[in-house]
Amino acid sequence: MGGTMALSKRCIETLLDLVEIKLSCLEITDREDLREKELLVRCLQELNAESMGEDGRLTAFQAPKRRGRRPKHLQYHELHVA
Repeated sequence: MGGTMALSKRCIETLLDLVEIKLSCLEITDREDLREKELLVRCLQELNAESMGEDGRLTAFQAPKRRGRRPKHLQYHELHVA
């Protein structure tokens, strides 16, 4: 059965605190750590939605921003050489 689990506001706030603490302590050393970070960020988004009275499972996932240089074929100076 696909029942939903109702959490109190206090439980949601406690879970938010715990997830934020875990995120702050997480050290990214490999892809598995990165996947764990992405899952924790998703948990934060769902819990925040639940705290506002929305269904957290239906919130749109905000993908993390890319860091680092753009791929060579997309770099501005190579696209616009005179």
